[in-house]
Amino acid sequence: MLVIGALIITGATFLHGARRWRRESATRILLAPGAYTQPHPRPTSISMPLLANGINANHSVWLDAGGRHIDTAFIYGDDQQKSIGEAIRRSNINRGDLFITTKVACCPTLRCNKFCTSSNDVSAYDPAAQLNHSIELMGLGCPPARFAHRKSHGYARSTSCGFVDLALLHFPCSRFEDTLRAYKVLVDARDRGLTRAIGVSNFNASLLQALLDAVEAPSLGKAGARPAVVQNAFSVAGHPASHDGVGNACLEGSRLYGSTDETLELAHRAGIVFQAYSPLGGVSNVDVLGRREVRRIAEKYGRTPAQVAMRWLVQQRVGAVSATANPQHAAELLDVARFRLADADMAALSGLT
Repeated sequence: MLVIGALIITGATFLHGARRWRRESATRILLAPGAYTQPHPRPTSISMPLLANGINANHSVWLDAGGRHIDTAFIYGDDQQKSIGEAIRRSNINRGDLFITTKVACCPTLRCNKFCTSSNDVSAYDPAAQLNHSIELMGLGCPPARFAHRKSHGYARSTSCGFVDLALLHFPCSRFEDTLRAYKVLVDARDRGLTRAIGVSNFNASLLQALLDAVEAPSLGKAGARPAVVQNAFSVAGHPASHDGVGNACLEGSRLYGSTDETLELAHRAGIVFQAYSPLGGVSNVDVLGRREVRRIAEKYGRTPAQVAMRWLVQQRVGAVSATANPQHAAELLDVARFRLADADMAALSGLT
């Protein structure tokens, strides 16, 4: 029996790089069936590698170390997305063995980034245009036959041959009506084969609940429109939120954008995978690696503080998006499946603020 949100281990069937594949495949998580569609009566399950490499990272190093999940976003810029395509081509890894996440912006927004006010390209505000642009920049290939929407089967033809595995709404709009409208674009993109699954980012518990209530309403007219993933800043000592989101802070790590246990608990109850960005506190300004308790526990297990912080997440069935250009660090992060923290140590880490 497959349990949604459960960690799974898949067998290594590859002769080349088998050790690396075992390391990475030992930390995957099942996405909820209702969160994606495929042109088959019985859709196969989608498993997402829990650990991903994100912005300002060396993706070739990550792939060489055994990582198979890469996270990006439209607002990260063209160069960031092109570098992903280049790393994939150099790796010679089959597209089906990779998991690519991207994020599209929702405008207008209250969030203090400049994207929604500085872009000269009006089409950049269109989530569908953003998604297509990202797919093209990364040079992603055609989806496997089981995900392709064929005209003969009556499915709408997509505007791009390529696809991503997960598309997230990067942040909510300032009005919920606009947020829901943008989310519906992602639902449509999924149904047209541009993405295998959809989700949201920087949503707090109340906004996530409002979205769940809205997508369950008959007016949406889409089956399985629930988000598969919610990606928020979350870390040891970064929950409850590290700040309240006022002043000059850019809101990453704030209560307003869901860096709370309440959001995590709602996601678990709803069968939504919770994914942490800033798992080591870099974006949310939390000194995770410098905490005395983190260092004490790391010494106890013969691990690095970063491994302990990541293991604390993985052991709660929480994914993590980090960023590394260091081969040793990449290997260490992917090795977190090889040890387990005692309940007392998990509780000690959870109690840090």
